[in-house]
This record gives sequence, structure tokens and C-alpha cells, in this order.
Amino acid sequence: MHIILDPEIRPLKESDIPDIIEISKTTWDGHDHLPNIIGEWLNNPQCHPYVLDLGKEVIGVANVRIIDEGKTAWLEGLRINEKVRQKGLAKRLTDHLRDISNQLKVERIRLVTSGDNIAPMRLAESIGLGPIIKYKVFWKGPTAGVDWNFDKIKLGQVDAKEIPKVLKQFRELLADEPNPYSKSILFHWDVYEVSEMSLEKIETHAKFQFGSKGNDAVLTIGGEQPSSHGPEWCFTVYATSEDAFLSGISKNLTLAQENGIDVVLCIHQPEFTHLYNSIGWLKELNHEISLVLYERYLKSEMI
Repeated sequence: MHIILDPEIRPLKESDIPDIIEISKTTWDGHDHLPNIIGEWLNNPQCHPYVLDLGKEVIGVANVRIIDEGKTAWLEGLRINEKVRQKGLAKRLTDHLRDISNQLKVERIRLVTSGDNIAPMRLAESIGLGPIIKYKVFWKGPTAGVDWNFDKIKLGQVDAKEIPKVLKQFRELLADEPNPYSKSILFHWDVYEVSEMSLEKIETHAKFQFGSKGNDAVLTIGGEQPSSHGPEWCFTVYATSEDAFLSGISKNLTLAQENGIDVVLCIHQPEFTHLYNSIGWLKELNHEISLVLYERYLKSEMI
């Protein structure tokens, strides 16, 4: 018999967290970062989290976070209990987040989703978002005993305030975007508009490393992040060449080892994926996925 579910959509409460942690155990092959950030959703006034409540059990969750000085509604953390997937509940919750975003009068809506699963991409497109940038992600661990170094380009730490100057000098580091904004930058699972405030926010969780040699340049953003498996060294690599990419990987492997962290999570431009096979310790990955940044620009709709 087909059972129609009609859960209530309501704001997240602290008592919902155990149900949500159970849902997250079946997401991203156990690498779900949601349990580590859901507490922030309750305490951050820029977050607007909602759940699907069946009365005795919470079966879904998602959040709207306002970033980029109020310009962007960032949709994140959409999770549905595996027992009730493919029943239209994700679409219902996504529609609700779109409506909340419109009420908050942002200029655009954004999210990142898996590029390896057609369902979440269709979900993003169902509320009018379109793909603008693709990324590749890999996890690897343990790396504590890895002895590998590639330093054709030397990287050193730079302050957040120096990043706009770096990006102006090496414009090809970040992909052009089909919208009126300048550039966006990614760390961990979040994409921010390049601005003084956003870069300073990133710097509270990570460090910027930069190096160049001739026309080759590499910018990385890396730092320790909690996970269900323990601490991970999470880093993004933006590179203009293969040597720059490999130098960025090597620098962050060293930083992870210096900080006593033996699991790395790397996000990078997809054109460098083929280089995994040229690095012995990367030939067999624990896990890899693709990410796609989706966007809907609302400014013209509000005129």
C-alpha cells in the first residue's frame, strides 16, 4: 500500500539533533560534516534551519544561511531519512528554502551538490538554479607515513588582505562566472564572494598559502576540520598549471603532517584529476566525488 507522508515543516530545535545525526550516518559514505555544524545553525542568527517533522520523528533537515554581506542565500545540509527518500520530501523542503530566501530579499540563491548523482542536480534546477562551476573532491588517509614532496613552486602563508592583490595579478586562478559578481572562492563546503569580510571569515578557520614562478601560480586554503572520523586537514587548491597543482598538494600534505592530522580532504579544479595517477600515494583514494555550484540570480526578479 502506498503511504502518503505529510510532515510538518518547522524551525529546527536542539531536541531534533539526535534524529538528524542518525540521518547523516548514511550520507557521503560516512563523511557527512553535518553533525559538526548543526550546532552552529541554532546559534547563528544568519542561519534559518528547518526540519520535516512526522510527530514522533524528524525525517529531514536543511538550512538557509545568509552570507556575502546579505547578498547570498546559501542552501545547505539538505538531508532526508533513507527510509522515506524518493517520496517528494526533498523537493518540498527545497521549495520551502527557496521561499524563505525570497522573503529574506537576497540577490541570489546558491548551493553546491554532488555532480555524481542526477537527483540533487535536478532538485537544484527545479527551483530555477543553474550550474556555474564544477569542482573535484578527494579524501585520503592515513597519510602520516607518506614521504612525498613536490616543490617546483614554493608556497608561503599570506594574509587574507593580500588575496585580492594575488587574484588581480593571476586572474586565471579563479574561473569566470556568468553573473555580475567578480569572483567566488571555496573552502570546505562553502563558497563565498571574494570580499574583505568573507576572506577574513575564512581566515578564522584556515590559512592561505600562495606561490608563483613565472606565469605559474597556486593558491591554497587549508585548515583542520572536525569529522565523524576525527580531525581532517581540509584544503582547496587553485592552480594555473600541473606543477602549481602538485606543489599545492605537497604543501598541504606537509601542513597536515606537521599538525598531526593523517586524513586529508582536497577540493580542486577538475582539470587536474588525471594527475592522481602520477602520485603514488593518491592512486588509491578512500573516496572521491564531484561538486557543482548552482546559482539563481534574483536581482532582476525583484525589480
